[in-house]
Amino acid sequence: MAGAFGVPYLIPSGVLAADGKPGANERVAVGAIGVGGRASLLLDQLPKDGQIVALCDCNLPRAEAFKAQRRGDWPVYQHYEKILERQDIDAVIIATQEFQRVLPSIHACQAGKDVYAEKPLTLYVREGRVLVDTVRKHGRVFQVGSQQR
Repeated sequence: MAGAFGVPYLIPSGVLAADGKPGANERVAVGAIGVGGRASLLLDQLPKDGQIVALCDCNLPRAEAFKAQRRGDWPVYQHYEKILERQDIDAVIIATQEFQRVLPSIHACQAGKDVYAEKPLTLYVREGRVLVDTVRKHGRVFQVGSQQR
């Protein structure tokens, strides 16, 4: 049901307990790459099994404002590579500007992160092919938003 509304659901089935819910130590740690407009909505609708642990936006005042409005205590970065370096992050939500999503998605897969990315994802077919190949090579979970479809 969450997917029908475009909310990323990045919980691998292997972390679910017998009752179908993750245990306290099995929550999905999520890093946000981009926190403006659509990203804010996605993060506010994150399933309770997901836990925001870090924010990244090239516009630091926007990221700090998001953090303050939600009373978060997450670290804020200006460069997405800092999120990808963190071993405690399982997945990332990438909701940057339309022309800025492919490269962070590829880098996230290479860093062992699962990815939810907003649409439109690519501009060129070749970008999409390289991304699909990278996802497959690294065995990652990758989802692209498709609201109202």
